[in-house]
Amino acid sequence: MIDLKFEQKENIGFQYVLDALQPNSPYGEEAIRKLKPFTPTEKPELLRQLNNVHRVMDGEALCQNDLNRMLRVFMCAKNIRTTVVKCAEAALNEIELFEVKRFLLQIEEMKPYFEAVQTAMHLEGVTLEDTSEALEILDPEHNRIATFYISDSYSPRLRAIRKEKKALEDVMRRVKSGPEREEAQAKRVRVAADEEHEEGRIRGELSESLRPLIPAMLHNMQTIADLDLTVEKARLAKKYGGVMPEITESRVVLENMINPQIADLLEERGKHFTPVSISLEKGATVITGANMGGKSVALKTIALNILLAHCGFFPFAGRASVPLFDGMHIISEDLESIDRGLSSFGGEIVRFNQVAQNMSEGFAFILLDEFARGTNPDEGAAIVQAVTSWLDTKNAVTVLATHYDNVAQLGSAHYQVIGLKDLDVEALRNEIANSHGDVGVELIARHMNYGLYRVEEKQDCPRDALNICRLLGMREDILAMVENNYENR
Repeated sequence: MIDLKFEQKENIGFQYVLDALQPNSPYGEEAIRKLKPFTPTEKPELLRQLNNVHRVMDGEALCQNDLNRMLRVFMCAKNIRTTVVKCAEAALNEIELFEVKRFLLQIEEMKPYFEAVQTAMHLEGVTLEDTSEALEILDPEHNRIATFYISDSYSPRLRAIRKEKKALEDVMRRVKSGPEREEAQAKRVRVAADEEHEEGRIRGELSESLRPLIPAMLHNMQTIADLDLTVEKARLAKKYGGVMPEITESRVVLENMINPQIADLLEERGKHFTPVSISLEKGATVITGANMGGKSVALKTIALNILLAHCGFFPFAGRASVPLFDGMHIISEDLESIDRGLSSFGGEIVRFNQVAQNMSEGFAFILLDEFARGTNPDEGAAIVQAVTSWLDTKNAVTVLATHYDNVAQLGSAHYQVIGLKDLDVEALRNEIANSHGDVGVELIARHMNYGLYRVEEKQDCPRDALNICRLLGMREDILAMVENNYENR
């Protein structure tokens, strides 16, 4: 089961995506709160939702006015699910019957718009049940006004009681004091009690009459939620360049994907997000690169887009092929709890043990961000090498980012952050030297390529860190010693 903590969803940018949704109805809001990843056994429902997002994107231009009118009706809706469920077992009061009537009127109002939208989009599994019978029960006089009052038409006895009460009130208005007024006042108390009792009996009958129609009302609430969320998913897909994912058996292919949270932040700073592409198979894929090189950003972007596909969103990518995982696990020093007195490294090990114990429970996606960086380098390297070798044999797609040496060759695939690989370092050094007030680190970040490339064979240790030392003006004598160490590795 994919059950990430809130902090993990927030860290990879999933919560940012959820917060960007702007549902028009309380039922849409409820659907977002209840949103959860689909499991492999739920693939048909996932495909239905994905297909409907695609149909909204393709068809909304054909019915934009009707779609907008339908969404405006959504905005006026109130979530009365609790009231309708209560009706199954108890009589509703007058306010609750009013709420039900108003909901039924809104269904009637949206019906022609819904039919026009369906004609244009052909959404799968999205229907409106006929609830006109329920509306007739609550509006026998066909006023079609969003008010509710237990009228005399519901009961001849109620009509007679109210007639008697009115006559007594006329007497009380005419006679200001004396025995006649006192008698009328006493009779009115009795008649008012009879009226209340009769109204209660009618409310019970109305509630009982509505009970067979409760499934239809609940169905229509779900239809509103489904439509509302689908329209929002389509809107985000258009905004951030989402693509219909292919659901595969085991292979992950994500081309030119972005992370909206990071992309929006960079845009505010006048920068642009470098799209990330990667292909993953069962086994361990290792990502290497300098600490400034964006390994963590790549991991977050991969995890985000895989999770989006599992939740019925279009991944924000140029192409997406994703399997349905039974489990998804993120292990990062920044996200491990130390409230049990453990170091961050200890928290990582506890979390990894939990994941390892559940490896037999199906096909998993595992992400490790700089695992074991919280211990000394020699031990950390040894641990990461062993973990990579072990995960490479398991029924899982694993992605791990590391700065340790001699790890990449132990996995099934190796990706490296492009970084400064294709850059004219000397030209950048001159730019930094000639900059007027610009910070060297900012200039380096501006020229850094955060994309990934696949390393097909053993490659020399990347020199981005060394180049950064040069660009930031490390002392020449120390640089010479560093370069000598590189040559003797």
